[in-house]
Amino acid sequence: MSMTEQKKNTEPKPNLLKKLFYGLNLTWPKLIIASVAIGVFVGVLMCIPPLKDTSFTRIGVIMYWWVLFGTIIITNSKTNLESALKCFVFFLISQPVIYLVQVPFSVSGWGLFAFYKYWFMWTLATLPMGFIGHWLIARKDIWSALILAPAVMIVLYEGFGEFGAAFAHFPQYLLSGCFCLAIATIIILGVLEPWKLRSIAIAVSIIATIIFIFATIAKPEDHMMGLSFAGADYGVNTDKEWHIESEFGERLRIKKEPVYGEDDQETGEYIYTIFFNGNGNDFGSHEFKIISEDETKSCQLTIDKTSSSLSCE
Repeated sequence: MSMTEQKKNTEPKPNLLKKLFYGLNLTWPKLIIASVAIGVFVGVLMCIPPLKDTSFTRIGVIMYWWVLFGTIIITNSKTNLESALKCFVFFLISQPVIYLVQVPFSVSGWGLFAFYKYWFMWTLATLPMGFIGHWLIARKDIWSALILAPAVMIVLYEGFGEFGAAFAHFPQYLLSGCFCLAIATIIILGVLEPWKLRSIAIAVSIIATIIFIFATIAKPEDHMMGLSFAGADYGVNTDKEWHIESEFGERLRIKKEPVYGEDDQETGEYIYTIFFNGNGNDFGSHEFKIISEDETKSCQLTIDKTSSSLSCE
């Protein structure tokens, strides 16, 4: 055996986490291709009926996977400016692609982009987040741990919500709750070393998550929301008139609205929107009924701070 072969055999195997966070050659063409590919993949997931209201479509609803993607981009960028621009471009491409993929398969059509406003605000926020994040993480000191803690807090807080839904209606969102814990662990172990910095990030993120949870419970905010769905998704015949019976009275109501196509012309199809006027103390899962003259649908509304979901039988 030659000296070269002996050297190869004795070299340590590459650390996969370090490769993921610091060892990728993330060129602009690769970033753009990844943005489109991830957007298409998530969009397709959102279009598959059996996956509706499951952990597999939460990637298109809440932030935890996108925090991981952003962290990968930040740690594989060479400068602060490059980090900010790449994060911004990644979100600017991937998020609209998710909606574009869904448009042909949804009765809402282009109306789906009404939900893009939330993600566009996050897209704008990636510019300062990417710049500051790279600047502080590159220091590899206590500031690196402190800047990483808010990102981990977001993931942990969303995990708390996912496990809450799973506890109330097992096993709904149990898998996405586990994903949140896994992603938080991967980020801390992959980005930070030694264990002193990891411990600081873990402690700060857990404390911040607990404070945020209790602050949310102690000072709930009034809120309004609208959940749109196609009548066919739940067997709600659009030829009938439906109304809601629930503990919320007039605060939870259903409205039948036409779907508009090109030139703002009605397509002849309809979409139902569930309107909920919350008072800040309504988080959790609530059962209600959608009733017509000769038919009743049993439904459930799950409400939390970051998202809400609807299911009917």
